[in-house]
Amino acid sequence: MGIIRALVLASAGTAAALFAVPAIAADAATQLPEAAPVPAEAAPAWTFTAEPYFWMAGMKGRVGVRGLSPVDIDVDFGQIFDHIDWSPPPVMLAGEARNGRYALFTDFIYLGLEADGTSSGPLALFSAEANINTVVWTFGGSYRVVDNGTATLDVLAGGRLWYVDADLTVTGPLAVREASGSKTWVDPIIGVAGDVALGNGFGLHGEADVGGFGLGADIDWQVQGTLQYRYSDSVTLEAGYRYLAVDYDDDRFVFDIAMQGPIIGARFRF
Repeated sequence: MGIIRALVLASAGTAAALFAVPAIAADAATQLPEAAPVPAEAAPAWTFTAEPYFWMAGMKGRVGVRGLSPVDIDVDFGQIFDHIDWSPPPVMLAGEARNGRYALFTDFIYLGLEADGTSSGPLALFSAEANINTVVWTFGGSYRVVDNGTATLDVLAGGRLWYVDADLTVTGPLAVREASGSKTWVDPIIGVAGDVALGNGFGLHGEADVGGFGLGADIDWQVQGTLQYRYSDSVTLEAGYRYLAVDYDDDRFVFDIAMQGPIIGARFRF
């Protein structure tokens, strides 16, 4: 009987202990301070920039349409204001939408030029006039591979759409011949762009791309370099030089042109 009584008492004690442990743990939990929530890492915010600019782009090369031999034209950027067709006026606007290391970019140009030139005939050079309306729309995406606080470097890929409408007039010793034509094509492009801070609000910007690869033009490439001044958190001024060249020849439509000249603009950040 003594043994049985001891077993009963031991069992009762064990049961009481088992019931008491959760209660003690619950009471202890109510006395412990709550752990502070771990803050979630903020997602990168989108930023947007818009940049109206003016590119005093001279034009040199050959332009041809079916029915006439290509015309050689040469308009220096110093003469550009005398040769721009102001109706409608030129339009030049670039923009970017950025989220962290990723960005989408665009650059739109409309430019009408009236230029004098020459055309080779069977026996002599003929005088020529060319009215050329050009649309150049560059677009694509980029990824930032370097960002160390002083310098950045982006790799980019996209396309460049060209629309060229040309009216040519060739005057010879016996007759005047006229022809017109237009073409639209898109060149794939790849390139790089980067910035370097110089201090006191100044910085350098450079970019270069190449494309065409025979899929549109035989070759399509550009380089640009500018000096920038950060006027405020939302406004940056820049001035520099830009060179853009394309060599397109299809169905006797020829646009083998280099455009180059000074560029000025103001970038607005939102």
